[in-house]
Amino acid sequence: MWFYDKAADILGRLERREGSIKNMTIGNRYIKPEEKRKMYALICETLKYASALSTVVERSEVLTAEKIKPRQALVMCHDMLLARGGLQHQGADKRLNHRMMKHKARMVAEFEKLKIELNATCNADLVPENLRDNVSTFRYVRVNLIKTTVDAVVKAFEEERYKLARFEDIGRDGLHKAMPPKARKFMRDPDLNDVLVFPPGTDLHDHPLYVNGSVILQDKASCMPAHVAQPVEGSQALDACAAPGNKTSHMASLMHNRGRVFAFDMDRNRLDTLVKLTGNAGCKIITPECMSFLDVDPWDAQYAGVEYALLDPSCSGSGIVSRLDALVDSYIDVVRKDGKANKDNEGARLGSLADFQVSIVLHAMKFPGVKRVSYSTCSVHAEENEQVVARVLAEQDEFGLAPADHVIPTWPRRGLSGAGLTDAQAECVVRTMPEDGTNGFFVAGFVRLRAPEPRKEAPKKATTPSVTVPSEEASEKQPEEEPLIEPVQRGKRKKPVGDRPNEAKVQTEQPSKKPSTVPSSSGKAKKKGSRSKRRVHVSVTASR
Repeated sequence: MWFYDKAADILGRLERREGSIKNMTIGNRYIKPEEKRKMYALICETLKYASALSTVVERSEVLTAEKIKPRQALVMCHDMLLARGGLQHQGADKRLNHRMMKHKARMVAEFEKLKIELNATCNADLVPENLRDNVSTFRYVRVNLIKTTVDAVVKAFEEERYKLARFEDIGRDGLHKAMPPKARKFMRDPDLNDVLVFPPGTDLHDHPLYVNGSVILQDKASCMPAHVAQPVEGSQALDACAAPGNKTSHMASLMHNRGRVFAFDMDRNRLDTLVKLTGNAGCKIITPECMSFLDVDPWDAQYAGVEYALLDPSCSGSGIVSRLDALVDSYIDVVRKDGKANKDNEGARLGSLADFQVSIVLHAMKFPGVKRVSYSTCSVHAEENEQVVARVLAEQDEFGLAPADHVIPTWPRRGLSGAGLTDAQAECVVRTMPEDGTNGFFVAGFVRLRAPEPRKEAPKKATTPSVTVPSEEASEKQPEEEPLIEPVQRGKRKKPVGDRPNEAKVQTEQPSKKPSTVPSSSGKAKKKGSRSKRRVHVSVTASR
């Protein structure tokens, strides 16, 4: 596939929301390594200028004059008008380039005419204001207490001539003014004692403290769940949807690497990432489990000591501040013309996510030793936040909301009242928004009110053995055969999700297709056309 064909294909997949820009460019194994950065830049810049470029393509009438697809024309129009080197030649279709170049003069003229219409003094003025490089979130640095201390990290940055500011002198409303982008300043976070705050745009990815795992680059809102869970040193905790592992390692940090943290995730690749990241952070107490948290037996003896649960299940991600997401949203608005999202589909999606989130919380509350639960999402929708909390409170009576003074008490923005919670209940949960200098986030804490109900023994499920189905001409009575699989014994652990079948497997022995006689095991030949028995082996896997 030619370079611009690949770019056009990526635009189409983004339009259908089949993945992220980075996954389709940098993480795309079908793009040559030397082309990945170039492709990433082309896609991002085309999305930024999509509105202006689509207008130029339409007015130039290149689509009707040449056999060029709209998305191909869009990416090629970008390189022709905005790229320093013009159209890409390496890896590009020369005939396609030639057809586009025939219309260059017309397209340049339409581009300049559009700039005059929009009063644009430079090309950058054609980019919608909400898509310009406007960094507003601070850079948050979580200190890894397993490897160092907050005081030691503060001293290290001061020695690098970063100026330590005092929150008491700045105030919450003066943060953006006191810490402009990329200034060599930082301060201790006023709400989380193991977090430092740096100005927007500060790049610490190559800093030695980050490379050796002494600090973790993690958004402030994402650091809140572990503080709400409050696991103590030497205790046992669980992380229900753990990968990629920042919140898991945060709990281990708060526990000073003493105790045990069970980390569940059903995606093997993501769990491998968790093992790598937590290993770099020096975590020694994490037990990764490749399985769905909903398949875990709360009454399993190995989880009897678990007292703290951190739950950060899949959500809409509507609170994440990402310029790349905004680029895709803007592009979809351009190609759809009307810019309207399908509200019915969005509502159904939120409802499905909320059902899953409620099931995760209720399942965590079944662990008999759990006494504190942290629930969080990176969503701004009440359907996934306050309404989930309200449903959980209504469906059980063993847990209630943790009091407000135990849930990041100094943070001013609390929950939404009237969204399923009373005013008093809304004060017990936390919200963050992009205007706070963080991602949009929600955190709630639950505490046990009474002892759990004794376990109710479920009736034992009969395990279906292998079944032999004879052919029509077989005799009715068949000798009994031993089952092809052993029944699942109670108390034995099952294999991780990635290693066990999801449904019954059927294997069929087909009759021989050879028309000639086939010798039987007794040495006698079967006659031509005789029908052999058709055996169906059914393997049954009992669900947890």
